[in-house]
Amino acid sequence: MINNYKKFTRINTLIFFILISILIIIFRSFDLQHTKKEKYSNLISQFEIKEYVIKTSRGSIVDRNNVVLAESILLDSLIVSNTKDFLEDEEAIKKLCALLNKDFHKLLTEVKKRKNKSFTYINRYTEASIASEIRKLNLKGVKFIKEPKRYYPEGESMSNLIGLTDFHDNGVMGLEKAYNKILSGTDGRKKIMRDLHGKIVKEIAILRKPIEGKNLSLTIDTRLQYIAYRELKKQINHVQAKSGSIVIMDTTNGDILASASYPSYDPNNRRTYSPEKERNRVIIDSIEPASTIKPFVLAAALHSKKVNLNDNFDTNPGYKVWGNKTYQDIKNFGELTSEGIIIKSSNIGSIMILEKINKKIFYDMLEHVGIGEKINLNFPSEVEGYLSHHSEWRKSDIRSLAQGYNCKVTPLQLAKAYSAIANDGLVVNPKLIKNKKTQIFEDKKYETEFKQIKNVIKKVVQQGSAKKAAINGYTVGGKTGTAELYVGGSKKNKYSDKDHIALFAGITPLYDPKLVIVVVIDQPQSKKYFGGYVAAPVFKKVATDSLRILKIKPDNTLKYQNKVSQKFRNQNEYSLKNLEVHNVFRTN
Repeated sequence: MINNYKKFTRINTLIFFILISILIIIFRSFDLQHTKKEKYSNLISQFEIKEYVIKTSRGSIVDRNNVVLAESILLDSLIVSNTKDFLEDEEAIKKLCALLNKDFHKLLTEVKKRKNKSFTYINRYTEASIASEIRKLNLKGVKFIKEPKRYYPEGESMSNLIGLTDFHDNGVMGLEKAYNKILSGTDGRKKIMRDLHGKIVKEIAILRKPIEGKNLSLTIDTRLQYIAYRELKKQINHVQAKSGSIVIMDTTNGDILASASYPSYDPNNRRTYSPEKERNRVIIDSIEPASTIKPFVLAAALHSKKVNLNDNFDTNPGYKVWGNKTYQDIKNFGELTSEGIIIKSSNIGSIMILEKINKKIFYDMLEHVGIGEKINLNFPSEVEGYLSHHSEWRKSDIRSLAQGYNCKVTPLQLAKAYSAIANDGLVVNPKLIKNKKTQIFEDKKYETEFKQIKNVIKKVVQQGSAKKAAINGYTVGGKTGTAELYVGGSKKNKYSDKDHIALFAGITPLYDPKLVIVVVIDQPQSKKYFGGYVAAPVFKKVATDSLRILKIKPDNTLKYQNKVSQKFRNQNEYSLKNLEVHNVFRTN
């Protein structure tokens, strides 16, 4: 009986406490929903939940030796984070405007106009010294935030190739645009709680982790790029030309070691920019190759077996009339052998050679070396050049082609074509991205002919129109070109007799080839505007320095004389450590 009573008491006690707990919960719930509803509603309204972008860092662009060509650096940007507090101290704002060289009234108007925005920029990418002075003002309602800004250490020498990013660090030109997805990575996202002043009080969750941008490694050698740009700029200014370009390519693997264009701009100072200065003329300018095509005319003729190197052609009296048009040489060369036609660069002789062979044979030759074919570098606005099908060629077209007209190439495509001569018929496709697989078109059907052409273009440099391209101690082969500028219009002669493009395409060392270099000077104003006078000297200077930088030994030691200045005797002078080219165009 007693046990039953105790058991009943325990059960009642348990029930009592359960009922009390339920009553407390009901009371607390009522209290929260009614009595303290306004208090907690006000508290909750002071915070907001937002998704917030986690910015990733953009990858760098580097050359073949890991020299930085483009990088993102963090700089201070000054913003107004609390408009009311900021506008309280006008004297401090006036001092701020003086430091930033800004108009006081314009700044106030802008800030007031954006008072309902989360923040307002006052000055982006503030110099460290000015940021230090601003901090001393103890301004209310402002703060500095770190923002990435793209910096280009090599300045104007690389800008036509590297390109630019916009204020949001997205690539909009050049390689920055072409490889934007790789370089930019992917921003992350997180959920945060912030107060009414925009201050983050709690990080709630990471919704997506950021993926860092990857670096882009190029085949470019900064040392060669600097030298190419320096000599190109110097010559263009000297002959008062409109523009120009130069490309250096490794004949063994297609690596583009330098790609320079002028005029250019300083990417660190965007006020120097203009669309005309943006052009990468090596890749997007198509030109008629003029006499630089003549070695391929002879190669096709040799391949046809209709012509050999010792065949004679009478070019007297220095001009010929075919159809209703007169074709002429710069002088009367008289009787020339087929190789003499290339050495002297006779237009009459080149036409005579080409008219002896089937036009398809010449078309196949041009197609083999890539004339009129897009290289596909993945560079914005790259062009494919122009070469019509041989079925469309009239006799007048063939005569134009024999002189390097009626077709178009970019300087890079011309370098690719000359790589076929360098490699005895094997064509190497140019590339800009390091470690990308080399494309070699291993068709040896022209091997014999191109070996013969090597000897011919060597004589062009030794005896002919390209003597100014000769390099002490090295065997050079190449061909000059001087194209009349196409002006179009309704005139019978659609080519200008005043404006020209001077070219030189060369290979060195010729019998153990390492470099092919193409130089283009657009509209030189000097009296001697020919490729041999204007473009060939640039080749010589650039090739001479490039050979020593790359430690390519002289191959013509019998004629080698040590006339190198003390500046160039020590090859280590051009080491990445000592050759301080990166400071030349840098904006302070």
